[in-house]
Parts: sequence; structure tokens; C-alpha cells
Amino acid sequence: MKKLNRLLYSNKLFALIMLLLQVTAFVFMYIWISDYSNVLIGFTTVFSAVLIIIEVNRESEPTFQMTWVMLIAIFPVFGGLFYLFMRMRTVAWNIKDDYDNIHEANMLYLEKDSELEKRLDTMDRRESDFVRYLEKYGGSPAYEETTVQYFPSGRRMFEDMKRELMRAEKFIFMEFFIINTTSRMWSEILEILRAKAKQGVEVRVLYDAMGCITTMPRHYDEYLGRLGIQARIFSPIVPLISTHQNNRDHRKILVVDGECAFSGGINIADEYIGEKMRFGHWKDAGFMMRGKGVAGFTSMFLDMWNVNSEKIEDGGKYILSSSGVETEHDGFVVPFSDAPFSDDMQIGKRAYLHNLESATDYVYIMTPYLVIDNEMYESMKYAAQRGVDVKIIMPHIPDKAYALYLARTYYKELLRAGIEIYEYTPGFVHSKISVSDGRRAIVGTINHDYRSLYLHYECAAYMMDLPAILDVERDFKDTLEKCQKITVEDIKKFKITTRLIGHITRLVAPLI
Repeated sequence: MKKLNRLLYSNKLFALIMLLLQVTAFVFMYIWISDYSNVLIGFTTVFSAVLIIIEVNRESEPTFQMTWVMLIAIFPVFGGLFYLFMRMRTVAWNIKDDYDNIHEANMLYLEKDSELEKRLDTMDRRESDFVRYLEKYGGSPAYEETTVQYFPSGRRMFEDMKRELMRAEKFIFMEFFIINTTSRMWSEILEILRAKAKQGVEVRVLYDAMGCITTMPRHYDEYLGRLGIQARIFSPIVPLISTHQNNRDHRKILVVDGECAFSGGINIADEYIGEKMRFGHWKDAGFMMRGKGVAGFTSMFLDMWNVNSEKIEDGGKYILSSSGVETEHDGFVVPFSDAPFSDDMQIGKRAYLHNLESATDYVYIMTPYLVIDNEMYESMKYAAQRGVDVKIIMPHIPDKAYALYLARTYYKELLRAGIEIYEYTPGFVHSKISVSDGRRAIVGTINHDYRSLYLHYECAAYMMDLPAILDVERDFKDTLEKCQKITVEDIKKFKITTRLIGHITRLVAPLI
């Protein structure tokens, strides 16, 4: 009864009802217009043709274009109106303006290592060009004097997160897509945050409204405020159809005192640490960073924290609090973020492509979702044709059934290109990693799908010649031992209904 009352009086139910009413009104409007088809047939033909011409001439991903052209052609009125609604305002421009201004201000405090850039120029021009690209568009320079510890599971990372939180003396910054307030994971973290706030440590928590819509009660930010914890909600859910609701803060960041930063695929909920069984065994990954590179994640957090603020916060004292650590390696790390502000700027996708294009021996990829565009497919295919060993690990038990059915529609063409595909039979893979040649690795929040690569706010670390890269590779190989290798014969055994669902879903994959 208590659960029913919570549902009846929750903002989630109100938002759902309002959205359904708007969709119903939209459908009735479409039906009403259709009644005048004799009068409007000429108009709709011209209307659809104009929209198709506009879309074809846009600087956009071809798969998106194909999907929109199909929808407009099949549903001239409904598809056209939906196109105008989605394309005319892909992201909330007030968020973009705020983000750009804050980001520019914070970049002034990120110190470039000119000596590292000079060495890269003489050693590997391709690598130095990519580092400059990440700095210019991903928001952070490359850092030496930084160590990275890789975690092959959420449970192991959680223990280190608690230890570092208990050491906090100055500030704690947390930014997560999902926080489940009923989880053991959050209750233990919250106790530490509450105690630290009482000690005078500045504690800030930023969470995504959509990610937490079913895991957090209404006005939880106010409750945290009463505990002395500053809390903000990214892009609060409003009961109106709005395209900016599509652009979620999918990042996971924890920064403590500017001395260490955590990121990866791990949210704050018990399935991520193996306390709750959902979709079999939950395989995840993350990392902890110490040293100068932490400044990049501190800056990322402040970029998002200050969106929609009345004035730009001077983040210098937080960003400059990171100091270098002694290392015995020659490698470096580049923290980077991605934002859905431009159709021709996908930093996460470029990072994954760089790993594929730079590889000479192998590229290992672990991802929960596989919805790739033609450019990614061609890059994977060309790498395999060059003799690079390309392996992909996917879940065998999905969190969303349609997502696995959709991913499996790519299997046959990838296998024919020489790419090996494996499914993790114990359960669900949520890790987002790409490692190549034992020299380069990307670990972060970015999935191999349209949402992560085009629509969400994401973050990751690009690593070069760090010891942790071998740990990423070791984790991949250990996981591989628990996987089933997929063959063309296996694909033929997939149920016809699931294959049909996958192929139908693929028609609108960029939009879901």
C-alpha cells in the first residue's frame, strides 16, 4: 500500500500522464489533418520533399539522415512534424551557452605540458595530433605525473571510493547518472558525506533527473541540503514533450580534494557492486586517477555543476588543487568529455576510431550496447582486413532485451569482416573499454551506441603507455574466458521473433 501511495503522489506518475496526454493530442491532430487528405495531398507531398532535401543536405551522420528520410516518406505529416520538432532544437541552447562559457573559463586553469607535446611531435605525430584534438574539443590537455588504477569490478572500486571519501579534508564532488537512494551502496556513501559535511568539508552532489526518475524520491535535493550537502539536478523532468530531455548527463565522476578522481561505468546502485542480482552477474569497470590529471575531471564536474547558474563560478581553487605524483613510466593520460552540441563533433566516437585506426596488432572492445554507424563499421572492418585482431565482448543477458536484439543484427556483417564477437554468458556487461596494442586504452562512460556517441553528456580517460593499460587488457582476457564465441551458425539459431524485433528496431535505431 505504501508503494502504491508513493506512486500515486509521485512526480513520475504526473509526468507520465502529461506525456501520454500530449502524445494522444498529437495523434488526434494527425488524424484530423488526415481527414482533409484530398485538399492537403499536394501540400504534404511538397512539405515532405522539402524536409527530405533539407535533411539530405545537412552536415549529419548518414544513418540519422536515412532514418529521418524514411520516416518522412512513410508518414508524410506525422513524420514531418516529428522531424521539425526534433531537429529544430536538438539540445537546449541555454544549456549549451552556459556550458561553453563555464568550460572556457575553467580551461584557463588547466596547465598544458609543452615539453610532453614536443616529445610527442618527435616520437608519434599521429598521437600528438590526436592529443591536440582532445585538448581542443574534449576539454583537457595531456598529463604526465599521473597514476591510474584500473578496477575490473564495481565492488573493488567501491571500497577505494569509501576509503578516499573518508580521507576528504577540503571538498567532495560527485556526479552520477543513477543514484539509488535505497541501495546499500548509497547508504554507506551518504553516511560518509553527512559526516564530512559536519566536519566542514564542502560536499556537492549532481545527479541526472532521468537516470534517477525511478531510484530517487521527489525533492531529494532538498533533503540533502538539510544534511549540509549541496545538491543539484541536471535537466529536471518536466511533464512536457521536449527534445532536451533526450540529452542526459550519463557521466560518473567522483573527485576528492583534487587529489584523486574516479570514473567508469559504475553508478551508485547495488547491482554495480554485486549486492543485487539483475540480469545475471553484472560485469563493470572503472578507474581511480591520482596526480595532475585529476584537474581534468575537476574541471568537467564544475562545467556541469554551473549550468543554468546565475553567474560563472571561479573554479580555480578547485582545479589547481591537483598536484603531480612521481611515476616511473613515460605514459600520459587525457581526461575528456563529450557533449551533444554538434552533429559533426563526437569526441567519444573519435577516440574509439583512433584506437581502431592506430592499432597494428589488436583492439579489444567491451560494451553493453552495439549500435554502430557506417563510419564505425568501416573502421572496424578495415582494421580486421589489415590483420588487426578485433574482438568485441557483449552481454548475453541484456538489461534491455530490444538492445541485444538490435546489437545482434550487426553480428553477421561484423563476423564476415573478420571481427570476433563474444557474449558474456554469466550475465550483463556494463564495462565501456577499448584497448589496443597494450599501449592505448579508453575507459569511461561511453557506450558504442547512438545515445552515448551523439546524444548524451559523457566522459572518459584516454591513456597511453601507462601500466594500467595492461590491467585493462588482462581484465578483457579474463572476461573472455567466461564468454561464448558467436559464429554464423549461432546467429541462425537465434529466434526468428527476436531477429525480427532487432531488424525492425534497427530502422529507427538512431532515435531510440
